[in-house]
Amino acid sequence: MQQRINNAIASLCVDIENEFANKTYVDLKEEDILFELVLSILGSQNKYEVALKFTEEIQKHNLLKLINTEFEMKKVQNKIENILISSVCVEDKSIRYRFPKSRAEYIAYNLWFLNSINGMKYFLGNETSSLEVRKFFVKNIKGIGPKQASHFLRNIGFSNNIAILDVHVLRYMQIQGLIDESIKTISSLNMYEKIENLLKNFLKYLSYPIGLIDQAIWVVMRVYQREFSKWQ
Repeated sequence: MQQRINNAIASLCVDIENEFANKTYVDLKEEDILFELVLSILGSQNKYEVALKFTEEIQKHNLLKLINTEFEMKKVQNKIENILISSVCVEDKSIRYRFPKSRAEYIAYNLWFLNSINGMKYFLGNETSSLEVRKFFVKNIKGIGPKQASHFLRNIGFSNNIAILDVHVLRYMQIQGLIDESIKTISSLNMYEKIENLLKNFLKYLSYPIGLIDQAIWVVMRVYQREFSKWQ
């Protein structure tokens, strides 16, 4: 079973490679980058489709802009909170966001903080290490843990050398005997980096960046968990 999973991952890496290579944050506008940041924040403990819908609503209200003053930050926070407490339609269901107050506060603060460092695109343009940028985000960007930071940096095409250790990737590592069954989520950056390095070292024979491989793992593990009995 382990080998069958690994063979499927290796095969899928070939299909993903061409699409993966073309992404770079340099081609994005500041608003596009902020969109991905807000999506990562709202996606924590929520379905992607729900986070995407509310992020689009925030964008429609022209709120994905850097903030100059703390007074303006409060105004933006209130506007975002009002959006998050309203309902949106996702898959023919009326959905309300689970954490409107805290997430509105995080987003408004981050828009203000990023203005103090001349914006996200400027900041990223002066950095080369994805590990250091991720560490900076976890420390300074509210609502962002190591997984969300990794997801954001990958989505904007800043780095393909960091892993998104979600439940599917962690389950893969458990099946391969790399980590204990009890590990479901990782909140500590130090632990995240240790487990990420375990995964990188285990899969280095594939000769693909970890950011490509974990996408293949995600797809394969979703199929595996849906059709478990057929893989035995």
